[in-house]
Amino acid sequence: MTVRKMTVPVLGSTPAALVLPQPLTLEALSQLEEGLAGTLAKLRREVGDCDKDPGKLEYESWMQHLRTALR
Repeated sequence: MTVRKMTVPVLGSTPAALVLPQPLTLEALSQLEEGLAGTLAKLRREVGDCDKDPGKLEYESWMQHLRTALR
């Protein structure tokens, strides 16, 4: 299997690396793009939540879980 490694610079930190199997179809690339966007958005929320009250964070996580379960 051929593998392609992408390195993305991160200001003030070590670069981020992503390893992709080849060949990569357009459909797989689209799914990867959506997955990365969702994962990075979740990470952004987690990093932003560092300053919040732990009780409030716990409550928000319960509410998120309930909303997901009710879909």
